[in-house]
Amino acid sequence: MTASRFWVGVEFMPASVMQIAASHPRPIFCGQLADAAATRSALSSRLDQAEWHDLALASPIGQGYLLDLLRQRGPIEHILLALPAISCATAEPAGDAPRPLDKVLSEARHAIEGFMAVLRGAEAALDGSSGAGLTLLRVDPAEHSSPMARALGVFADEWIAMETERWATKGLSLAQLTVESVDQ
Repeated sequence: MTASRFWVGVEFMPASVMQIAASHPRPIFCGQLADAAATRSALSSRLDQAEWHDLALASPIGQGYLLDLLRQRGPIEHILLALPAISCATAEPAGDAPRPLDKVLSEARHAIEGFMAVLRGAEAALDGSSGAGLTLLRVDPAEHSSPMARALGVFADEWIAMETERWATKGLSLAQLTVESVDQ
């Protein structure tokens, strides 16, 4: 049986990453598919064996659905994760008015919760004997991004740096992939 590869947060992934995903024999794409409709239709002819799952990591239901998929679709070769506030360079709105605090806090909470849920679920579902792993997709920090996105990026950097060695002792890989921009 061919091992599965998961692409989580497809709505935040660059088209170049999705084209690479299309070459895998058993890709599983997860995310808010309405936001990835253009990418999905552009790749549809190349993805005969693909599974598409509509889920929102910002909700406990979406997190549970993803964790269930990870458990059911083994063996898993690798997981590529993209989260909006961590993986994407987001500019602050033009003008002097900052975004409402409740919106900023909600986005930060969802990014951290999604990140932590996927990391813990992946750690439980991945098989260390096969060298499986997880990669967090990151946009080049030189890209213009909000202070919150930069802070969440630093959080993710530190978390991964602290967890990489522990994952390695289990035979798992944990890494980051930096792309120059989200070229969707």
